[in-house]
Formats: sequence, C-alpha cells, structure tokens
Amino acid sequence: MAVFPLIANGQFDQKISLTFAAGVFKTSGSKLGVYEPMQMPNYKTGFSASGGAQFKINNKFSLSAELGFMVSERWDYHTGDNYNYYYWTIYDPITSELLAEGENYLDIFNYSIGVKPIYYLNEGKKLSFFIYTGTNINLTNAFYEDTQWLKLEELNMLAADNTAPYNNNLERNIGLGLNPGIGLEFFPKERIGLDLTTGYYFMLLNKKNFKSPEREENFNAVVIQAGLRFYFIKSKDL
Repeated sequence: MAVFPLIANGQFDQKISLTFAAGVFKTSGSKLGVYEPMQMPNYKTGFSASGGAQFKINNKFSLSAELGFMVSERWDYHTGDNYNYYYWTIYDPITSELLAEGENYLDIFNYSIGVKPIYYLNEGKKLSFFIYTGTNINLTNAFYEDTQWLKLEELNMLAADNTAPYNNNLERNIGLGLNPGIGLEFFPKERIGLDLTTGYYFMLLNKKNFKSPEREENFNAVVIQAGLRFYFIKSKDL
C-alpha cells in the first residue's frame, strides 16, 4: 500500500480512481498425479474479488495497486468410473450394516497484494480495450477436514495408535504470483466506468510446504471478473 502516495505525489495533475471487481476463478492443470489426485487443479469454481486504486500516467498507461481475495470451498475429484475420491462409508464389521457415510472437506483461501500495469489499446471516450500484467504476493491457506476419521472416533472404531487424521495436503504458502490478461472498459458517465476482464493467474508454491514430493505443483487458474471504476480525483484533462 506504500506505493499509493509515491505515485499520487508524482501524478498530482492526473486522474486517480478507486476500483472494485468480483467474479469467478477455476484452477487448472493435471488432475491426477503419480499415485493420487493433485490438490490445486481439483478445486471447483470459486469466488474472486479485488479492489484498490488506479493511477493514470497518460492516456495509454495506468498503474493499479490492488488487494485480492480468492476462495473455493469445494475440492472434488472423480475417478474414471465416476467414484468420488473423498466420499466414504462405514459398515459394521460384524453385521455389514451401513453405519455412516459422508465426504471429506477441503477448501482454499488466497489473499494477495500487488501492482498491475495497464496498457490501453485505444483512446475511446466510452469504450476502451486494454491488456495488463499483474505482479503480486500471495498468502494461501487450505483447510482439510477428515469427517470419516471424526465419525470413526465417535463410533470408537479407531485403532489405539490412530490419534490424529492423516492430511497430505498443502496447508499454507507465501509466494509470488503473476496475473496477465485482457479487458474491456465502458464509461457510461464521465467519472464511473464498468469493465470486464479475463486473465491467467499463476502462483509459485514453495516445495518445502508439500508433505509429499509426488504432489509438488504450482497454482494455475483462469479468472473472469466484472468491475467498477470511480474517479474521485480529477484536477484536469490531459
């Protein structure tokens, strides 16, 4: 956030705007690893949002400083025969009666702060096309709940040495990311703009944070967002 006053002081005669955008993202990549499913590519479509300040350097170039948020609360992998990898059942070992069934739970939350250079391909008053390349720092947290283990504990069906659920997932990571993309901006009024962007989100994941070498990977996702831009400083036109 310290970049805000530095740019504002240097561009006091330019336009400064507040930005907010929200949309969806979907992780991508090889879903199956050597022995078991990979973690990142198997998240379901999640919610993404970002907000910050955009500084107009000239009619072609702007610089945006943003905070971002991404969350997917559902991990899902099905085998070739459509078997849900996280679905489980518990049967009575004597009567074979079904005692319980359910699904284990895995989510992901990502928080980011970064800078995004924006280049406008045309200088339209109402409609503009642009490209951008964001660079950011990310804090990623994943929470795993082994509901099968909890149910076995409740039914007193755990072995004496089984004192905690097994978790082979990456739980926390801090890393650099890149976010290139394209967008369309429309200004129905002089100070208020609407935009639609689509981009590719890449994040480096530290290999030391993985519990299994076979599951080491990076974060890849496609992001689509719709946003609002509001000029709150406009001292003069360029």
